[in-house]
Amino acid sequence: MEIWMPITLRHVEVFHAIMTAGSLTKAAEFMRTSQPTLSRELATLERLLDLKLFERRSRRLFATEKALTLHAEVKRSYFGLEQLVHTAEAIRDNTNQSVLIGCLPLFSLTLMPRVCRRILESEPSSRIGLHPVEQASLMRDLLALRHEIGVVEVGVPVDGVEIEEVTAGEEVCVLPAGHPLAARHVISPGDLDDQTLISYSSTDPYRARFQRLFTYSGSSRNVRVEVPMADAICSLVQQGVGVGLVNPFSAFAYRGRGVVVRRLSISIPFVVGICRPRGRPITSLAASAAALIADECRTMASEFDTPEPPSD
Repeated sequence: MEIWMPITLRHVEVFHAIMTAGSLTKAAEFMRTSQPTLSRELATLERLLDLKLFERRSRRLFATEKALTLHAEVKRSYFGLEQLVHTAEAIRDNTNQSVLIGCLPLFSLTLMPRVCRRILESEPSSRIGLHPVEQASLMRDLLALRHEIGVVEVGVPVDGVEIEEVTAGEEVCVLPAGHPLAARHVISPGDLDDQTLISYSSTDPYRARFQRLFTYSGSSRNVRVEVPMADAICSLVQQGVGVGLVNPFSAFAYRGRGVVVRRLSISIPFVVGICRPRGRPITSLAASAAALIADECRTMASEFDTPEPPSD
């Protein structure tokens, strides 16, 4: 259905207030208006969008799946507005620049804290916005100019996004402390025959790469647990559930904490992508941040190569 009347900022504010507050009553208090007024404006928004945003049961509102999807986009818009305000404040106060970086959750816990430290050491008055987000959403946000830089795992190219690739070590095997295979320096696919494997979900691209590794070597796999994240694999290994193959960042965050990290006999490089919108100007701080990310990837890759002594 075509929307014949323009949706106003007021409609968006009402929707955002209800989703954030959780009820019409609290939203009305927040916006300093009456509950009936908000109810009418919400009904108008639903009519204009031709979407049922809320279920009305027992005099309460329950957000529909469509409302949750729409609100995710609204929150991104509000975030962009907040960033605009921060930028204006920096211009007004003649302070240093700010940089907005989106990254995978993996990197927010491993790579990026080190990068942020180095940015603030070189530019003490700069401001950093670091936002962990899944890769598909991050690419959309880059194209919408919500981030200046993105840090991802290299995968399928995206139109409009420029990617600098940096190899940051290789995929490794993680074992529980005291595991018999921990006595070896290098793990081959055949070593994992009959071992209880903790693996990525079947749709994960690294799952397919590991599958080929076993297929080419003629080895068998015994996947007993599937999880979506490398941190979950490491945590399960830490509890002695089984063994797994993961990226070096996650593995080395767990090394020495009940987890032993070993190289694989077959090389599977882990490549980090430093992204930015193609054809857009980049600030000096964002350019410096991108260079520091690449440099820190190389530094951490050399640390990953530091051998861990074999377990007894």
